[in-house]
Amino acid sequence: METKKLCKRQGCRKEYKEEENKETACRYHDGKPIFHNLKKGWTCCNVTVYDWDEFQKIQGCKVANHTCEAQDTQFFKSQTVANAEKGCQNFSNTEVKTEVKSIQQYEEEQRKKEEEKKKLEQNKAREILKAKDGKYYCGNPGCADKTYDPENNSESLCKHHTTTPLFHEIKKMWPCCKQETYDWDDFMKLPPCTVGSHLPKYKN
Repeated sequence: METKKLCKRQGCRKEYKEEENKETACRYHDGKPIFHNLKKGWTCCNVTVYDWDEFQKIQGCKVANHTCEAQDTQFFKSQTVANAEKGCQNFSNTEVKTEVKSIQQYEEEQRKKEEEKKKLEQNKAREILKAKDGKYYCGNPGCADKTYDPENNSESLCKHHTTTPLFHEIKKMWPCCKQETYDWDDFMKLPPCTVGSHLPKYKN
Protein backbone atom coordinates (compact mmCIF):
# COMPACT_ATOMS: atom_id res chain seq x y z
CA MET A 1 0.00 0.00 0.00
CA GLU A 2 1.46 3.34 -1.10
CA THR A 3 2.20 5.79 1.71
CA LYS A 4 0.56 9.18 1.39
CA LYS A 5 2.76 12.27 1.16
CA LEU A 6 2.06 15.78 2.43
CA CYS A 7 2.06 18.58 -0.15
CA LYS A 8 4.32 21.45 0.92
CA ARG A 9 2.83 24.09 -1.37
CA GLN A 10 1.34 27.14 0.38
CA GLY A 11 -2.42 27.04 0.65
CA CYS A 12 -2.60 23.31 -0.12
CA ARG A 13 -0.95 21.14 2.56
CA LYS A 14 -3.04 18.13 1.53
CA GLU A 15 -2.05 14.48 1.62
CA TYR A 16 -1.73 12.73 -1.73
CA LYS A 17 -0.65 9.53 -3.43
CA GLU A 18 2.04 9.82 -6.08
CA GLU A 19 0.04 7.68 -8.50
CA GLU A 20 -2.81 10.24 -8.31
CA ASN A 21 -0.54 13.27 -8.54
CA LYS A 22 -1.55 15.08 -11.74
CA GLU A 23 -0.68 18.53 -13.07
CA THR A 24 -4.07 19.85 -11.90
CA ALA A 25 -4.18 18.06 -8.52
CA CYS A 26 -2.87 20.95 -6.41
CA ARG A 27 -4.42 24.38 -5.89
CA TYR A 28 -1.95 26.65 -4.10
CA HIS A 29 -0.69 30.23 -3.66
CA ASP A 30 2.63 31.36 -5.10
CA GLY A 31 2.62 34.71 -3.27
CA LYS A 32 3.23 35.57 0.36
CA PRO A 33 0.72 35.27 3.20
CA ILE A 34 -0.33 38.64 4.64
CA PHE A 35 -0.84 39.14 8.38
CA HIS A 36 -1.26 42.86 9.06
CA ASN A 37 -3.29 44.11 12.04
CA LEU A 38 -6.38 41.89 11.81
CA LYS A 39 -6.14 41.34 8.06
CA LYS A 40 -5.14 37.98 6.64
CA GLY A 41 -4.70 37.10 2.98
CA TRP A 42 -2.37 36.42 0.06
CA THR A 43 -0.38 38.85 -2.08
CA CYS A 44 -0.75 36.72 -5.22
CA CYS A 45 -4.53 36.96 -5.52
CA ASN A 46 -5.18 40.13 -3.49
CA VAL A 47 -7.74 38.44 -1.24
CA THR A 48 -7.98 39.57 2.41
CA VAL A 49 -10.27 38.50 5.27
CA TYR A 50 -10.37 39.12 9.02
CA ASP A 51 -11.31 35.70 10.39
CA TRP A 52 -8.74 32.89 10.65
CA ASP A 53 -11.20 30.19 9.53
CA GLU A 54 -12.05 32.26 6.44
CA PHE A 55 -8.33 32.65 5.72
CA GLN A 56 -7.90 28.88 5.85
CA LYS A 57 -10.68 28.51 3.28
CA ILE A 58 -9.21 30.89 0.67
CA GLN A 59 -8.80 28.69 -2.42
CA GLY A 60 -5.43 28.60 -4.11
CA CYS A 61 -5.14 30.77 -7.21
CA LYS A 62 -2.55 28.59 -8.99
CA VAL A 63 -2.80 24.99 -10.25
CA ALA A 64 0.01 22.41 -10.47
CA ASN A 65 0.99 18.98 -9.23
CA HIS A 66 1.55 18.28 -5.53
CA THR A 67 5.11 18.36 -4.20
CA CYS A 68 6.68 17.23 -0.94
CA GLU A 69 9.75 19.44 -1.45
CA ALA A 70 10.12 22.29 1.06
CA GLN A 71 8.92 25.64 -0.28
CA ASP A 72 10.43 29.06 0.36
CA THR A 73 7.81 30.58 2.68
CA GLN A 74 8.02 34.24 3.63
CA PHE A 75 5.49 36.59 5.17
CA PHE A 76 4.47 39.90 3.67
CA LYS A 77 5.78 42.66 5.93
CA SER A 78 4.00 45.99 5.95
CA GLN A 79 5.99 49.22 6.35
CA THR A 80 4.79 49.34 9.95
CA VAL A 81 6.35 45.96 10.68
CA ALA A 82 9.57 46.91 8.88
CA ASN A 83 9.86 50.13 10.90
CA ALA A 84 9.24 48.24 14.15
CA GLU A 85 11.96 45.70 13.33
CA LYS A 86 14.37 48.51 12.49
CA GLY A 87 13.56 50.24 15.76
CA CYS A 88 14.16 47.04 17.73
CA GLN A 89 17.50 46.55 16.01
CA ASN A 90 18.60 50.10 16.78
CA PHE A 91 17.46 49.69 20.38
CA SER A 92 19.45 46.49 20.81
CA ASN A 93 22.61 48.25 19.58
CA THR A 94 22.25 51.07 22.11
CA GLU A 95 23.17 50.79 25.76
CA VAL A 96 20.28 51.97 27.90
CA LYS A 97 20.48 52.26 31.65
CA THR A 98 17.04 51.68 33.16
CA GLU A 99 16.20 51.73 36.84
CA VAL A 100 14.30 48.57 37.74
CA LYS A 101 11.43 49.47 40.05
CA SER A 102 9.63 47.17 42.42
CA ILE A 103 5.90 46.54 42.18
CA GLN A 104 5.41 48.52 45.40
CA GLN A 105 7.24 51.55 43.96
CA TYR A 106 5.21 51.41 40.76
CA GLU A 107 1.88 51.12 42.63
CA GLU A 108 2.81 54.03 44.91
CA GLU A 109 3.66 56.24 41.91
CA GLN A 110 0.35 55.36 40.25
CA ARG A 111 -1.56 56.09 43.48
CA LYS A 112 0.04 59.54 43.77
CA LYS A 113 -0.75 60.31 40.14
CA GLU A 114 -4.40 59.34 40.67
CA GLU A 115 -4.63 61.52 43.79
CA GLU A 116 -3.15 64.51 41.97
CA LYS A 117 -5.55 63.96 39.07
CA LYS A 118 -8.57 63.86 41.42
CA LYS A 119 -7.43 67.05 43.18
CA LEU A 120 -7.15 68.88 39.87
CA GLU A 121 -10.61 67.69 38.81
CA GLN A 122 -12.12 68.78 42.14
CA ASN A 123 -10.54 72.22 41.93
CA LYS A 124 -11.71 72.76 38.39
CA ALA A 125 -15.10 74.50 38.16
CA ARG A 126 -17.43 72.09 36.38
CA GLU A 127 -19.65 73.73 33.79
CA ILE A 128 -22.47 71.79 32.12
CA LEU A 129 -22.26 71.59 28.33
CA LYS A 130 -25.43 73.04 26.80
CA ALA A 131 -26.86 73.13 23.28
CA LYS A 132 -28.06 76.36 21.62
CA ASP A 133 -31.67 75.60 22.56
CA GLY A 134 -30.72 75.39 26.26
CA LYS A 135 -30.93 71.60 26.52
CA TYR A 136 -28.15 69.67 28.22
CA TYR A 137 -25.84 67.32 26.33
CA CYS A 138 -26.06 63.83 27.83
CA GLY A 139 -22.83 62.40 29.21
CA ASN A 140 -23.89 58.74 29.09
CA PRO A 141 -21.88 56.71 26.53
CA GLY A 142 -23.84 56.04 23.34
CA CYS A 143 -26.90 58.07 24.41
CA ALA A 144 -29.43 57.82 21.59
CA ASP A 145 -30.89 61.33 22.19
CA LYS A 146 -27.62 63.32 22.58
CA THR A 147 -29.45 66.23 24.31
CA TYR A 148 -32.26 66.38 26.87
CA ASP A 149 -34.44 68.75 28.87
CA PRO A 150 -33.20 68.67 32.52
CA GLU A 151 -36.70 69.58 33.72
CA ASN A 152 -38.15 66.43 32.11
CA ASN A 153 -35.59 63.77 33.00
CA SER A 154 -36.53 60.32 34.31
CA GLU A 155 -35.19 56.78 34.77
CA SER A 156 -36.72 55.60 31.50
CA LEU A 157 -35.65 58.29 29.03
CA CYS A 158 -31.97 57.60 28.32
CA LYS A 159 -30.99 54.61 26.20
CA HIS A 160 -27.23 54.21 26.51
CA HIS A 161 -24.25 51.96 27.26
CA THR A 162 -22.65 51.54 30.67
CA THR A 163 -19.06 51.56 29.41
CA THR A 164 -17.09 53.70 27.01
CA PRO A 165 -16.49 52.26 23.52
CA LEU A 166 -13.33 50.31 22.81
CA PHE A 167 -11.40 50.91 19.57
CA HIS A 168 -8.63 48.38 18.93
CA GLU A 169 -6.93 48.57 15.54
CA ILE A 170 -9.96 48.41 13.20
CA LYS A 171 -12.33 46.69 15.64
CA LYS A 172 -14.99 48.80 17.33
CA MET A 173 -17.02 47.46 20.26
CA TRP A 174 -19.04 48.15 23.40
CA PRO A 175 -17.52 46.04 26.24
CA CYS A 176 -20.69 46.26 28.35
CA CYS A 177 -22.82 44.25 25.90
CA LYS A 178 -20.09 42.60 23.77
CA GLN A 179 -21.39 44.14 20.56
CA GLU A 180 -18.62 44.62 18.01
CA THR A 181 -18.07 45.45 14.36
CA TYR A 182 -15.35 46.63 11.99
CA ASP A 183 -17.32 49.21 10.02
CA TRP A 184 -17.90 52.70 11.50
CA ASP A 185 -21.42 53.08 10.08
CA ASP A 186 -22.39 49.68 11.50
CA PHE A 187 -20.88 50.68 14.86
CA MET A 188 -23.00 53.84 14.98
CA LYS A 189 -26.12 51.69 14.45
CA LEU A 190 -25.45 49.29 17.36
CA PRO A 191 -28.41 49.60 19.78
CA PRO A 192 -27.86 50.81 23.38
CA CYS A 193 -28.10 48.07 26.00
CA THR A 194 -29.22 50.05 29.09
CA VAL A 195 -32.10 52.37 30.02
CA GLY A 196 -31.84 54.99 32.74
CA SER A 197 -31.85 58.74 33.35
CA HIS A 198 -29.76 61.26 31.43
CA LEU A 199 -26.59 62.58 33.06
CA PRO A 200 -25.17 65.99 32.14
CA LYS A 201 -21.98 66.27 30.16
CA TYR A 202 -19.42 68.74 31.48
CA LYS A 203 -16.97 70.94 29.63
CA ASN A 204 -13.36 69.85 29.80
